[in-house]
Amino acid sequence: APYECKRSSFWMKWKPTITVDLTIVGFEEGTGRNEGRLGAIIYEGVDNERNIRVNVGTGYSDSDRDEFWAARDRLFGVIGEIEADAVTQNQDGSYSLRFPRHKRFRGFEPGEKL
Repeated sequence: APYECKRSSFWMKWKPTITVDLTIVGFEEGTGRNEGRLGAIIYEGVDNERNIRVNVGTGYSDSDRDEFWAARDRLFGVIGEIEADAVTQNQDGSYSLRFPRHKRFRGFEPGEKL
């Protein structure tokens, strides 16, 4: 479609994203309306020779938050797929993800290598 100098449904903007598989190493309880259930899952792992540690607090439904919080003892060591905009380097030299969101858990056993 030709470009229109206004909002239009003919052109769509998509930003590129990456996915990273990391291991669950911890959980954070939520605050506010999420108090008493999952707030974020803490992931760690290596991607492209960079050690990444990130808290992922988005991508969960309310039922996911209840279910994952109740099953957190069984989820330690499980591999999760996280979608993000980019890998970023922190001021201390460690790495994290920009705008991470939970996509799914991988079908691997806890502690299993990729």
